Amino acid sequence: MAKVSGKIFDLKLFSKLLVFVKPFKGTYYFVLVAAILLSLFSTLTPYLLKVTVDDYIRPKNYEGMLLFVGFMLGALLLEVVFQFLFVFYANWLGQKVIKDLRVKLFEKIIFFKMAYFDKTAVGRLVTRAVSDIETIASIFSQGLFMIIADLLKMILVRGDALCRLEAYFDRILYTSYHPLCYPFVSKIDEKSL
Repeated sequence: MAKVSGKIFDLKLFSKLLVFVKPFKGTYYFVLVAAILLSLFSTLTPYLLKVTVDDYIRPKNYEGMLLFVGFMLGALLLEVVFQFLFVFYANWLGQKVIKDLRVKLFEKIIFFKMAYFDKTAVGRLVTRAVSDIETIASIFSQGLFMIIADLLKMILVRGDALCRLEAYFDRILYTSYHPLCYPFVSKIDEKSL
């Protein structure tokens, strides 16, 4: 089996592919914004659930709980809407870009000299063109945008976890150096843990 050479991500090659996105700039930016909003809404729901359980269900404050349940339903509804819009327009953008890429490739292949077809098997040329274009289609339709959305989710979740961890270490630090402060610190940090 032949070794695959080259970089995993080639920025020059990617910038050449972005030329095909230029006619669809509006859709491209909409899909990027939808990916960002989708990652925000998907991390907002667990946070609202935590607040609802900690601040309303455990203390048995059911009146305030209804407001947060409404917020959770709204966040879930927005997540579903943006998931649909994201998938629909990402696939639409991918198909439009691939159509333009196929037309350009066909125009190039048509003008090859006949000697090229004598040396190269037509099946190999067609297979290579189709498989490469399908790989690019998967990148444009969902791959690139899903990577962006998942990275944003990880950043948001990690940021929240780091804030919680910092509050936990502050609590340990205060209680280890100031034993008389423990009752006050535990009351202050109970909500943050």
